[in-house]
Amino acid sequence: MNAATPFMQRFESWLLRETGIDASSLGVNALERGVLERVRVTRLGAAAHDTSVSVDPAEIEAYWQHLTMSPDERQALIDALVVPETWFYRDCEAYVVLARLANERLVRDPMHVLRVLSLPCSTGEEPYTVAMTLLDDGIGENRFTIDAFDISARVIEHARAGIYGRNSFRGHPLAYRDRHFAALKDSWQLNERVRRTVRFSQANLFELPAIAQAPYDFIFCRNVLIYFDREAQDRAIRLLDANLADGGTIFVGPAETGLMMRHAMTSARIPLAFAFRRGTPEETGAVRAVRQIAPKASNAAPRAVPPFGAPLRQHTPAYGAARRDAAKQPRARHAFASPAARPPQASHATQAAQPASPAADRSLDAARRHADAGEFDEAERLAHKHVVLHGPDVDAFYLLGLIADARGRSADAADFYRKALYLDPAHYEALTHLAALLEIGGDRSGAHNLMLRAQRSAARASLASQAAADEPQSSRGFHASRRS
Repeated sequence: MNAATPFMQRFESWLLRETGIDASSLGVNALERGVLERVRVTRLGAAAHDTSVSVDPAEIEAYWQHLTMSPDERQALIDALVVPETWFYRDCEAYVVLARLANERLVRDPMHVLRVLSLPCSTGEEPYTVAMTLLDDGIGENRFTIDAFDISARVIEHARAGIYGRNSFRGHPLAYRDRHFAALKDSWQLNERVRRTVRFSQANLFELPAIAQAPYDFIFCRNVLIYFDREAQDRAIRLLDANLADGGTIFVGPAETGLMMRHAMTSARIPLAFAFRRGTPEETGAVRAVRQIAPKASNAAPRAVPPFGAPLRQHTPAYGAARRDAAKQPRARHAFASPAARPPQASHATQAAQPASPAADRSLDAARRHADAGEFDEAERLAHKHVVLHGPDVDAFYLLGLIADARGRSADAADFYRKALYLDPAHYEALTHLAALLEIGGDRSGAHNLMLRAQRSAARASLASQAAADEPQSSRGFHASRRS
């Protein structure tokens, strides 16, 4: 047993109270490792990761006293625990939707100045992507403002510098990097025009600073709610909703859609963006009037709310260079990526180990196109036919799960996600979508376990991506050109 183990409950309570983060969501023993690292640095003068330096209970007790007395040390421990995992145009569909909705908002009110919030903003890739999306779409920097907050002082400093390594640029093409960055020796510097559109500030999600320009037209709060306990999740969602303008849109992570619906948030019906919106007063009044005059069906079964809306994606005209770049990028796996778009995974089924034929790719691509157009019957028929003709296929099962999800058939969706996970146990989106369904169904323990698996999967993928990026260009070969 580590020396810190008997003391962990007080540190866990502190972390929850200070940040809203559930220590168990950080991974096995992550908080304990972080505490021991800070003890070595502050009490023993050793390197944080030097495990050869033993730590006794007396030093941990002294560190606890130091932690409670020192705001700087509390921030240092938070910085040691918060490990940012982000990149430019991550889940690019959200930015495609942002461009469309921003233009529609400005068309309705040409004098309006858009307000955007990124929270937590991590090392800045997300708010800077928002800025590049709007600028590339022809929206001038005087037409929008972006607030970006994060609890970590370290990542805020990184974001303000605007210098990024190759791990922040994932996927191809990277035309936006040519437009907005200057190449340095081993990194890229974001240009001043983009940087000055974002205002960074250190802040806790639960304590927005005075500079916050609420209400916001768009809020990006992605992949953070899953780390909170139930009470903190509810507090955070209520706070975000209170700071969202009427008719505004909030973007969350794929595993957080169930949490939003728990608060009766309205799906924007654009599932790949994982977006929710607040209705305008006019819309709210219209709904209330319809409810007053609509006949009540006493025997009608309750209609399930589609977790990700329908249709699966609205087709709209392109909006500028940012949208064109996003359209050219390989689709993320949850965005109906073809099997060839990602490295092969270990499979329980022999069929999955075989390379897909061109005919198989075409048949599944056709199913995706129908799903994208909201033609679910035909999409399901083609996906089922694909499985019959070509055998069990992780992408076909995942697509069928998405369609069932969008139609509100939760049991069917869960079954298809489980089939996808049988073939590919590390399938990130199947894990997160199934976790959301379990959360909605009340199985918090099952949802938590799936999210831990998803986090491990994402961490492994990130390490693999970084390792591949570090390879000499000449050694990458064909697989590098196919990596998303």
